[in-house]
Amino acid sequence: MKPEELLARLRSAREAAGGKPGALERLRLHRELAAEAPAFVPNLLELGRCLQLAEPAAGEDTFTEAETVLKQAVELSERSAPALLELGYFLNLIRDRPQEMEPLLEEAAGKSLRLLEDAWSGLIDALVEQGKLQRALALSGEALRVFPESARITLSSQSARARAIQEGLLPPEPC
Repeated sequence: MKPEELLARLRSAREAAGGKPGALERLRLHRELAAEAPAFVPNLLELGRCLQLAEPAAGEDTFTEAETVLKQAVELSERSAPALLELGYFLNLIRDRPQEMEPLLEEAAGKSLRLLEDAWSGLIDALVEQGKLQRALALSGEALRVFPESARITLSSQSARARAIQEGLLPPEPC
Protein backbone atom coordinates (compact mmCIF):
# COMPACT_ATOMS: atom_id res chain seq x y z
CA MET A 1 0.00 0.00 0.00
CA LYS A 2 1.32 3.43 -0.92
CA PRO A 3 1.89 6.07 1.80
CA GLU A 4 -0.92 8.23 0.41
CA GLU A 5 -3.32 5.30 0.64
CA LEU A 6 -2.28 4.52 4.22
CA LEU A 7 -2.80 8.11 5.28
CA ALA A 8 -6.16 8.33 3.49
CA ARG A 9 -7.34 5.16 5.21
CA LEU A 10 -6.10 6.45 8.57
CA ARG A 11 -7.96 9.74 8.08
CA SER A 12 -11.07 7.86 7.03
CA ALA A 13 -10.92 5.65 10.14
CA ARG A 14 -10.41 8.71 12.36
CA GLU A 15 -13.42 10.46 10.86
CA ALA A 16 -15.72 7.43 10.97
CA ALA A 17 -18.70 7.61 13.33
CA GLY A 18 -18.32 11.35 13.59
CA GLY A 19 -14.83 10.98 15.04
CA LYS A 20 -16.06 9.35 18.26
CA PRO A 21 -12.93 7.50 19.52
CA GLY A 22 -14.55 4.34 20.90
CA ALA A 23 -17.16 3.86 18.18
CA LEU A 24 -17.44 0.35 16.77
CA GLU A 25 -17.12 1.61 13.18
CA ARG A 26 -13.83 3.34 13.99
CA LEU A 27 -12.54 0.21 15.72
CA ARG A 28 -13.47 -1.90 12.70
CA LEU A 29 -11.67 0.42 10.28
CA HIS A 30 -8.54 0.72 12.43
CA ARG A 31 -8.45 -3.06 12.91
CA GLU A 32 -8.79 -3.63 9.16
CA LEU A 33 -5.97 -1.22 8.46
CA ALA A 34 -3.82 -2.88 11.14
CA ALA A 35 -4.44 -6.27 9.52
CA GLU A 36 -3.40 -4.95 6.10
CA ALA A 37 -0.52 -2.76 7.32
CA PRO A 38 0.61 -4.20 10.66
CA ALA A 39 3.73 -2.01 10.83
CA PHE A 40 1.89 1.30 10.29
CA VAL A 41 2.54 2.81 13.72
CA PRO A 42 0.21 5.84 13.49
CA ASN A 43 -2.71 3.48 13.00
CA LEU A 44 -1.58 1.20 15.83
CA LEU A 45 -1.50 4.19 18.18
CA GLU A 46 -4.99 5.26 17.06
CA LEU A 47 -6.27 1.72 17.45
CA GLY A 48 -4.79 1.52 20.93
CA ARG A 49 -6.54 4.76 21.91
CA CYS A 50 -9.85 3.65 20.41
CA LEU A 51 -9.70 0.31 22.21
CA GLN A 52 -9.28 2.08 25.54
CA LEU A 53 -12.44 4.09 24.88
CA ALA A 54 -14.41 1.31 23.18
CA GLU A 55 -18.15 1.00 23.53
CA PRO A 56 -19.23 -1.89 25.78
CA ALA A 57 -20.42 -3.82 22.71
CA ALA A 58 -16.78 -4.09 21.60
CA GLY A 59 -16.13 -6.77 24.20
CA GLU A 60 -14.20 -7.23 27.41
CA ASP A 61 -10.88 -8.06 25.77
CA THR A 62 -10.35 -4.57 24.37
CA PHE A 63 -7.86 -3.63 27.09
CA THR A 64 -5.78 -6.73 26.40
CA GLU A 65 -5.87 -5.95 22.68
CA ALA A 66 -4.96 -2.31 23.39
CA GLU A 67 -1.94 -3.35 25.43
CA THR A 68 -0.77 -5.72 22.69
CA VAL A 69 -1.23 -3.10 19.98
CA LEU A 70 0.58 -0.41 21.97
CA LYS A 71 3.49 -2.76 22.70
CA GLN A 72 3.69 -3.49 18.96
CA ALA A 73 3.74 0.24 18.24
CA VAL A 74 6.62 0.72 20.68
CA GLU A 75 8.68 -2.01 19.05
CA LEU A 76 7.83 -1.15 15.44
CA SER A 77 8.60 2.52 16.01
CA GLU A 78 11.97 1.60 17.50
CA ARG A 79 10.75 2.92 20.85
CA SER A 80 9.65 6.34 19.62
CA ALA A 81 8.64 8.90 22.22
CA PRO A 82 4.96 9.04 21.15
CA ALA A 83 4.60 5.26 21.30
CA LEU A 84 6.35 5.08 24.68
CA LEU A 85 4.01 7.78 26.01
CA GLU A 86 0.89 5.98 24.81
CA LEU A 87 1.96 2.68 26.35
CA GLY A 88 3.06 4.38 29.56
CA TYR A 89 -0.22 6.20 30.03
CA PHE A 90 -2.16 3.03 29.25
CA LEU A 91 -0.22 1.05 31.85
CA ASN A 92 -0.81 3.73 34.46
CA LEU A 93 -4.39 4.77 33.77
CA ILE A 94 -5.91 1.48 32.64
CA ARG A 95 -3.74 -1.17 34.30
CA ASP A 96 -2.82 0.87 37.41
CA ARG A 97 0.87 0.05 37.03
CA PRO A 98 2.70 3.37 37.53
CA GLN A 99 5.94 1.51 38.26
CA GLU A 100 5.88 0.31 34.63
CA MET A 101 4.90 3.74 33.33
CA GLU A 102 7.84 5.51 34.94
CA PRO A 103 10.72 4.04 32.88
CA LEU A 104 8.72 4.38 29.67
CA LEU A 105 8.08 8.06 30.27
CA GLU A 106 11.68 8.64 31.35
CA GLU A 107 12.83 7.12 28.07
CA ALA A 108 10.28 9.17 26.11
CA ALA A 109 11.36 12.38 27.84
CA GLY A 110 15.03 11.67 27.12
CA LYS A 111 14.35 11.02 23.45
CA SER A 112 12.18 14.12 23.22
CA LEU A 113 14.86 16.31 24.80
CA ARG A 114 17.51 15.03 22.38
CA LEU A 115 15.16 15.72 19.49
CA LEU A 116 14.40 19.22 20.79
CA GLU A 117 18.11 19.96 21.19
CA ASP A 118 18.79 18.86 17.60
CA ALA A 119 15.78 20.77 16.27
CA TRP A 120 16.68 23.99 18.05
CA SER A 121 20.31 23.82 16.95
CA GLY A 122 19.26 23.29 13.34
CA LEU A 123 16.61 25.99 13.55
CA ILE A 124 19.08 28.54 14.92
CA ASP A 125 21.44 27.72 12.05
CA ALA A 126 18.61 28.01 9.49
CA LEU A 127 17.50 31.36 10.91
CA VAL A 128 21.07 32.69 10.76
CA GLU A 129 21.43 31.52 7.14
CA GLN A 130 18.23 33.38 6.25
CA GLY A 131 19.32 36.53 8.04
CA LYS A 132 16.57 36.22 10.66
CA LEU A 133 19.00 37.19 13.37
CA GLN A 134 16.57 38.56 15.96
CA ARG A 135 14.68 35.25 15.97
CA ALA A 136 17.95 33.30 16.01
CA LEU A 137 19.21 35.29 19.00
CA ALA A 138 15.94 34.90 20.90
CA LEU A 139 15.86 31.15 20.27
CA SER A 140 19.54 30.89 21.21
CA GLY A 141 18.81 32.41 24.60
CA GLU A 142 15.95 29.99 25.26
CA ALA A 143 17.93 27.01 23.99
CA LEU A 144 20.93 27.85 26.17
CA ARG A 145 18.67 28.12 29.23
CA VAL A 146 17.24 24.66 28.57
CA PHE A 147 20.49 23.05 27.35
CA PRO A 148 23.35 24.95 29.03
CA GLU A 149 25.82 22.09 28.46
CA SER A 150 24.97 21.44 24.81
CA ALA A 151 27.93 21.82 22.47
CA ARG A 152 25.60 21.96 19.44
CA ILE A 153 23.41 24.70 20.91
CA THR A 154 26.48 26.64 22.05
CA LEU A 155 28.06 26.45 18.60
CA SER A 156 24.82 27.49 16.85
CA SER A 157 24.32 30.33 19.35
CA GLN A 158 27.89 31.57 18.85
CA SER A 159 27.32 31.58 15.11
CA ALA A 160 24.12 33.61 15.54
CA ARG A 161 25.86 36.05 17.85
CA ALA A 162 28.86 36.45 15.51
CA ARG A 163 26.58 37.15 12.55
CA ALA A 164 24.55 39.65 14.60
CA ILE A 165 27.78 41.46 15.55
CA GLN A 166 28.88 41.42 11.90
CA GLU A 167 25.51 42.91 10.85
CA GLY A 168 25.68 45.58 13.56
CA LEU A 169 22.77 44.24 15.59
CA LEU A 170 24.98 43.62 18.62
CA PRO A 171 28.04 45.48 19.83
CA PRO A 172 31.37 43.77 19.34
CA GLU A 173 32.46 41.55 22.19
CA PRO A 174 35.19 43.04 24.40
CA CYS A 175 38.62 41.49 24.02
